[in-house]
Amino acid sequence: MRAAVIGASSESIYGISKAKELGFEVVALDGNPEAPGLPAADKSFVVDIRDPEQVKAILDENKPDVIIPVPIGRYLTTTGVINDTYGLTGVSARASALCTDKYEFHRVLSEKGLRPCELYLVPAGETCLYANELNTVYPVVVKPRFGSGSRGVEIYNSGEELQSGFLNSLPFDEDYVIETCIPGPEFGLDGAFVDGRFYLILLRGKENTPPPYCECVGYYSITETSENKDFFEKLRTFMQKVGETLGFENNLIHADIIKDNNGNPFIIETSARPSGHNLHNLFTPMASGVDEVAEFLKLAVPALGLKASFEPTASKAMMIRYFDFENVRVNSVPEGFDLSGRYPVVAWNCNIKPGDILGKVTNGASIMGRGYFCIEAATKAELDKIAREILQEFEIEEKA
Repeated sequence: MRAAVIGASSESIYGISKAKELGFEVVALDGNPEAPGLPAADKSFVVDIRDPEQVKAILDENKPDVIIPVPIGRYLTTTGVINDTYGLTGVSARASALCTDKYEFHRVLSEKGLRPCELYLVPAGETCLYANELNTVYPVVVKPRFGSGSRGVEIYNSGEELQSGFLNSLPFDEDYVIETCIPGPEFGLDGAFVDGRFYLILLRGKENTPPPYCECVGYYSITETSENKDFFEKLRTFMQKVGETLGFENNLIHADIIKDNNGNPFIIETSARPSGHNLHNLFTPMASGVDEVAEFLKLAVPALGLKASFEPTASKAMMIRYFDFENVRVNSVPEGFDLSGRYPVVAWNCNIKPGDILGKVTNGASIMGRGYFCIEAATKAELDKIAREILQEFEIEEKA
């Protein structure tokens, strides 16, 4: 049996290892000859994964039984095309196109009443657009039409801010969208569709930096209780409708959700692949008991003779926290083994070194390389307290 991975970033390595454990030969493809996942595979090819025809030329000689789902942005579309070409289980070309294009994603869902907000397209090359021409309620969110990882996302609280902070800088070399900013707490979720039915694996609360960047600096697992049961039920019903509209059949998903002022879920975005940022490979399996990549491979290849299950088997109160120090010099860094003896640390990965200068946290790229830690406690309040104490173990000084 053979599995292929399209996009061999560092976040593909976990999926490659899971496929190997299940007995697959793994073929990895990426346009970057230094991509970390290439040497982890049995065979590797440097190819422009933006072009499905080039990918097909390789896979015609190495026909896969499954495409390993890995965190990837816009060019999930290539995976969709390849799945359709070879009749493989996984996201389709249509569904992958819809969930990687924020404009089309909004258009299709809003037609079904599933995304009640205003959205405007600002095409690449647009030279003249004024805030007073837009019939919108502020604040608004501005973001690139394509891409992920919080790149280029900004919030503007008034027409004057939008004009001076964004519209006066036109034209741009890529499409942007402007949409209503829905107030409310933000969540992430990991899930799967099996024969068109939605399974919620894990709901994650988000800890975000203040506007305008609102970058996530931590997630905590949310267990279903009598107090939040109503929201969980609404969320399952809502995501089922979203999946049906986008054409999700047999694939993993992650999504960003807001709980609006009426207690209803509002979808920011979703994609038919696992979550990055050490969630799918570490936090979600620990908190839920579900290794979603391994379960997908079982689902996609019945010849393995293994039954797939996306039903959570654990319900732990946990947090994954990233190091969100801003504009500081780091003078000393605590040792993970020492912290584990004093705090309920279940995972520690710190790439920060004494002498490092850490800048402002504006997007995923500005924080994720620093590392993370995972902790377990009884309540969110305890998790927050422990996280603060661990971060205070670093000796830092502010830089102007």
